[in-house]
Amino acid sequence: MLKVVALLSMLALMSACATHPKTTASRPAAIKRIAIIPASNPKLYSFENAAPPIGGYPFQYWVNKADSKSKAKIFNGRLNSPPGNLGDQLTAEVATALRGQGFTVEILEGLARPADDPDNVDYDKISSNADAILHLWISEVGLYSSGFSLDYIPRVNAGGKLFVKGQDNIYNEDIYYGVDARKGKEWAIVPDAKYAYRSFELVMSNIDELRSAYATGVLEISRRMSEQIYRATKNLAAEESAQTKLVH
Repeated sequence: MLKVVALLSMLALMSACATHPKTTASRPAAIKRIAIIPASNPKLYSFENAAPPIGGYPFQYWVNKADSKSKAKIFNGRLNSPPGNLGDQLTAEVATALRGQGFTVEILEGLARPADDPDNVDYDKISSNADAILHLWISEVGLYSSGFSLDYIPRVNAGGKLFVKGQDNIYNEDIYYGVDARKGKEWAIVPDAKYAYRSFELVMSNIDELRSAYATGVLEISRRMSEQIYRATKNLAAEESAQTKLVH
């Protein structure tokens, strides 16, 4: 008789475990408040001409590398006078777009950042009452001429990660504007054809237009990213709702 009672008790315990999931760290049922870790402003712009060897000349690659290095110094001198603020622009544009989608947004100022790697932020030291934290960064800005093109094309690559402390990421994507973009891809934004420069001389004589290209890239990335974040939070809310219905 005792064995039967023990067996019934064990079966009841197993049934209870099967219908009630393990307790995990709490996560908000819906993301309404977002705290943004601002993107830092790029200090250097990349510049490269990757044209292949011409006429079988075996050292053309190294000639191009040396030439690119020399031109990169001139290029950066012009673009950084005055210093650019693309990180500030990205942060402001994303915040504006998210507010337009109904989120309450705060920008976290005064965070401790390593001088040599300002986008390497210690998440454990962040204090915020927001439902989730969004880290923004710009990974690369510059100009690139590939071996398959005679033109210098602008490049703006940026990323964002939305997360709740102690939880999996809700959103984590990189978006490419310019030379690295591919048509039809969710992560890619193809630039206007007018932002293509056949020579370094044309680049230098159109610096203001190039600044406009970078600003356009940041704006387009912020719009795409905010749309993706909105969808990701809605999908999260739907999943949480479905799980709640299963439990009950």
